[in-house]
Amino acid sequence: MPGKHKKNKVPRLPKTNLQIPISRIRPIQILGPRYYLKRAREYPILGCWVIQGWREEGITNVVVARQQDADKVIFASCLVDLYCLGIKDAYANADYPLKKFQSGLPKMCNGEPESCSIELAHEIIYSGMEYAARYGFNPHIDFTAQFCDQVLDPPETHPRINNVILGKDGQPFYISGPHDDDRKIHSVINTLMRTAGEGNFHYLAGISPTALFDD
Repeated sequence: MPGKHKKNKVPRLPKTNLQIPISRIRPIQILGPRYYLKRAREYPILGCWVIQGWREEGITNVVVARQQDADKVIFASCLVDLYCLGIKDAYANADYPLKKFQSGLPKMCNGEPESCSIELAHEIIYSGMEYAARYGFNPHIDFTAQFCDQVLDPPETHPRINNVILGKDGQPFYISGPHDDDRKIHSVINTLMRTAGEGNFHYLAGISPTALFDD
């Protein structure tokens, strides 16, 4: 009796492990503000602003912004005292909505913003910082801690051609701010006594001069 013919069988596919090995899984990278701030110089300058009338006041906020993408910006804001202390305050942000930045610009400048060139913005910030350093004053810690310096170009990038005047009548002039307590005022005056010398600076403080030097 002839053997029975076997039915045509569909070939069985090899078993496949659909699970991706853990070693091949790449973590999802979330790019937050810190990522863009550290790489801010890779993005083009969007604009720069100062406070109107800054030359007469001797102090101004300087805002430098870069175009992160079509609707996001990277920016740094520095409060610069050109009379004495240099960079008194600083902060930066990235991945920031463009419309929110534009509407909030007057608040960032603490006054009516005035557009300025990148050369002038850098000259105010770096000249003010260098002038303050001559008399023993360092820029606010957030200038580097928040990567404001990375939003700016390096100091030597732009020529200094705007004749930014430093000091008052050729000497440092310290004006105490609303948040400067007695200890801060005492420290600034003592530093100026040591670095500029008695009679070589001016100050306007909220306490009597005699109290500044009482031990």
